[in-house]
Amino acid sequence: MATKTSKRAGETSTTVSVGIRIDPKIKFALDIMGRLQKRSLTAVIEWAILNTLEREYLDQHTNLSSEIDQIWSTDEINRLVNLAERMPQALTYDELRIWETIKVSRYFWGVKEGSALYPHKLNVPLLRENWEELMQHVEENKTSSYVKQFFEPIPF
Repeated sequence: MATKTSKRAGETSTTVSVGIRIDPKIKFALDIMGRLQKRSLTAVIEWAILNTLEREYLDQHTNLSSEIDQIWSTDEINRLVNLAERMPQALTYDELRIWETIKVSRYFWGVKEGSALYPHKLNVPLLRENWEELMQHVEENKTSSYVKQFFEPIPF
């Protein structure tokens, strides 16, 4: 998802542009809501979406809004890992292919803490260090009928 660049060099906007097509009657209703609430069209749409997220429950105790708060990160890698671990059913095909590659790649699993090795813990710093190579590996193997393991890169 692209972000807009602000007038100051190097800064990015905290919002993204989204183009949508909606029924003219719905657009009219949103305009009326905006007038009544003294909000812009964008603010009315954001308000409506946030209210919907609060009312949507994943189970008896967890609403979608609180789960999104747990998953969201500005870091793409953290966001993918959080989504894969907390809500795997929401992964797109491409995200699922990346996650499945991570899962089958022993290279990313196991973190040394002290003198012990924890074999079933994802090593996120190692994943981050090899992210571009992993993305290239997934792209190169996207037509494969099975997920191919990512191996430790050979240093040159």
